[in-house]
Amino acid sequence: MDTSTTERFVSLVGTYEIDPLEAAAFARIATASIDQIAGKPGCLYYIAAQDLTRANVFHLTEGWATQGALDAHLSSPDFLTMLEQAFTLRIVRREVYLSESAGRTLLG
Repeated sequence: MDTSTTERFVSLVGTYEIDPLEAAAFARIATASIDQIAGKPGCLYYIAAQDLTRANVFHLTEGWATQGALDAHLSSPDFLTMLEQAFTLRIVRREVYLSESAGRTLLG
């Protein structure tokens, strides 16, 4: 899918603060999800990153071509399994935001 220019899209931006003793387990779950999620129909981008100053904080950022593509991802068995695995860990704080965008253009 060419994603250099997109008229409209939706994005999820999440921050997860994990118990420091379980941060490595969360990192493994997030790392395993990258290829799986990024290859789904309608996924423009999927980024999982560990905070550089707080090793127990993770930032997950996803862009989807349509709300329908995001909904399909959120209800997929692989995502629900990943979520179930993550929720076995002690999540100290979780914030997830949904945004709609009028579009994006790749700058030269």
